[in-house]
Amino acid sequence: MSLLPLRFATLTPENKAAQKCLASLVDSQPPESPVHLVAVAQADGPTKSTDRAARSKYQLMLSFNARGSSLDRSWLIGKLRRRGAPDLPICSSRSRHLRGWEACKLSIHPQSGALLLWNISQHHSIVYLQANGSQDVELQYNDGYVLHKNTNRLRIGPLDFVLEFSVRNEVAYSTHLEDYMRRQYQGWDHHRRIQEYGCLDVLPRPTQLDMGNIILHHIISKGAFGVVRAGIEKQTGKVVACKTIHLHHHDISATRNEIEIARQIPPRSVGLVPLLSSWCEHGHPFPCSQAVFEDVHLLMPYAPFTFASAPWHEIDLLTRLVLYRQVLEGLKNLHSMGIMHRDISPQNLLVFSCQAPPASAAAICDFGKAKKALWGTKAALGPLSFTAPEVGHQEKYTNAIDIFSLGLSIVATFLPWVGARALSRDHHTRILESLAAGLQGRIPDSLKALLRSMVAWEPSGRPTAEEALADPAWEQTAVAEQPVLEDEQHQSSSGETSRARRGRRSGGPSITSSHNMNRKRAHESSQPAMAGASQSGANKKKKEMMPTSQPSGQEGVTVQEPERSDGPCRLSPPPQ
Repeated sequence: MSLLPLRFATLTPENKAAQKCLASLVDSQPPESPVHLVAVAQADGPTKSTDRAARSKYQLMLSFNARGSSLDRSWLIGKLRRRGAPDLPICSSRSRHLRGWEACKLSIHPQSGALLLWNISQHHSIVYLQANGSQDVELQYNDGYVLHKNTNRLRIGPLDFVLEFSVRNEVAYSTHLEDYMRRQYQGWDHHRRIQEYGCLDVLPRPTQLDMGNIILHHIISKGAFGVVRAGIEKQTGKVVACKTIHLHHHDISATRNEIEIARQIPPRSVGLVPLLSSWCEHGHPFPCSQAVFEDVHLLMPYAPFTFASAPWHEIDLLTRLVLYRQVLEGLKNLHSMGIMHRDISPQNLLVFSCQAPPASAAAICDFGKAKKALWGTKAALGPLSFTAPEVGHQEKYTNAIDIFSLGLSIVATFLPWVGARALSRDHHTRILESLAAGLQGRIPDSLKALLRSMVAWEPSGRPTAEEALADPAWEQTAVAEQPVLEDEQHQSSSGETSRARRGRRSGGPSITSSHNMNRKRAHESSQPAMAGASQSGANKKKKEMMPTSQPSGQEGVTVQEPERSDGPCRLSPPPQ
């Protein structure tokens, strides 16, 4: 059943030049002109955006019922013309205010659901006025930016507009958004999106935190250290996670250690979550000791699941094996750097995608208790139920404790009761008995044998990470993890339509090609200040979309961080 039209945003001329252009355009069109489908009299519109915009005779309406006319289904903004007219015409074909036919476009990010503005003109810059407090953001050709406010002031060439979200009913908006995305993308899975991205608001809210280059939404986990929030990167719309540590000055050395170890990890290291950026509340990359208490922020790629929360009952065996192997390879990489993690548990094993290989991806996170050493003595490490038995009972321990914890974390995906209490010899015996008999027929014998060796009571009985990776248990994952062509995977991870792919190869604009950001130039505004979301994809087709934090698809899939421009890092600390 089709939904009734929902006008979710308005584009209203604000300065005299823009108002005159739109009024002249609308008044000159015959009644049957498509312009009248999107242009309405200001009195009939739902909003009065600003004092100046309120004087406009007309405003343009944006609706999910009208699919965008660009190759990637984005809504085009530009000059009216007889053929291939833009979705939101702002001036006539004869107007001298704009050069070229299209100036910019609006698109919905397939994972975050954010509305993005893209500059597709090589003749004009697009300025998002007061995008960051009192600062403007200037978009050059192919630059994009999330419209993260309810009222967004834009300058398109010499024409000023106000784009305002006109719908306040989030349920209605979400329903129409999902219907639009279902029509937009083949294989769209509403259930999976809610599972993976339900932590994000569908509309701008005053509760969202503006942290410079990211907008933080809801808390996705919390602990004694602080909280982790899901957020959106402003320049791309990609989903990120921000760990905020509530730090006492006595804990500065431990936090510096976590950041320094995380920074040693190469950005695309297999099976390890990269640190994208870090800053304290005063804008420094490390805790700065300017206050007794301060917040320190660590930015990283967003993962919708952990080993503790993933829907394992929906994930087939082959996909499981790929995920297990990836975190094991991450541990091998960590150990090869001389680093012990010391806090391996299901909560610290992230699942970026539980779709069928090669889309499936997992990695190790949280290096708060990691140590660059061959042995350690500290006993207060991770959860007792996943801590190796020698910790606290022997004078020293080695990185074999990580092998034990990882093996037990994998076992817990089959036997959830494993982590319910602190490990004892009797509990350990019960785990081994369950591996031998209780999982009969559920997992291959080779995997059972490997897990038994990884959770051996004595450290000397455990394999190294490199030895565990060479085990025959992983043989069938070699074919499943065949590399995907980078171009093909980039299209899939962005949710690009087949029509858009054809257009991009022929030189047409697309949302994915726009992700290669050029330099942003922010300058102080001269304008007055304004008030102002899984189903496992194990059996899904390859046409389905993958999360934004989608790793690269090479054997032992890597975790990608957002591409960086040669300008100021867009994941840098917020401006002071």
